[in-house]
Formats: sequence, C-alpha cells, structure tokens
Amino acid sequence: MPSTKTLLFVDDEEEILDILVDLFSREGYNLYTATKATDAMEIIDNHSIDFVLSDLKLPDASGSELLERIRIMNPNVVCVLTSGYFNMKFGSVMENEEDGTLYLAKPWDLITLKQLVSERLGN
Repeated sequence: MPSTKTLLFVDDEEEILDILVDLFSREGYNLYTATKATDAMEIIDNHSIDFVLSDLKLPDASGSELLERIRIMNPNVVCVLTSGYFNMKFGSVMENEEDGTLYLAKPWDLITLKQLVSERLGN
C-alpha cells in the first residue's frame, strides 16, 4: 500500500475523473480532482501534491501551461500530460528529458496508468 502519496487529476471530463478516483482510491492514495486549471492551482496552493495527471485541453488554460506553473511551485512533483492529440501510439509513454514531464497518449489503459504512478512514486 502506498504511504499516503497525494495525486491530483485534472480533466474537463467528469467521467474520466470518476474512473480515476474509483481506481486510485482503492490503492490508498489521497486524491484531488479539478476540471479547470484555476481549480487545480488552488489545490496545489493548499495541499502537498506528489503526482499530477492533466489533460492537454482544459477550459481555462492548456495542461502544459498548468504543469509549467506547478513545476515552478514544486519541482519535485511528478507531472504527466495526457492527450489524444500526441503523435504517439495509443497508451504509450514518453518523457521530456529537459523537464521530466511525461506524456501519455489517449486512450490509455488503467493498468498502464497504475504502473506509471507506482513506478514514479516509488511504490
């Protein structure tokens, strides 16, 4: 069981957030969700977050802008950007060596995402 690591999921699709909360709440993580970048930043301002998964397209900012702002506040947070628009094989993961951001192509499967979270958080 993870030692109370905290995850933040940011997506404008509530159904995706519901699936993620259902999956990761069973794993013992502390969870937060947001449908907008402004809500995500408020959570980041008030809580210690270890891992952020954000969709690329959000209603009030891009996911990449959000992760950039999060990295300024906490360079140790694991940041994952997800989108169906990446020129990658579905479900594959790529890392930006410059800033450590991970890119996860949609549609992703829950097993791959679970493994990614576990590996990056050292569980």
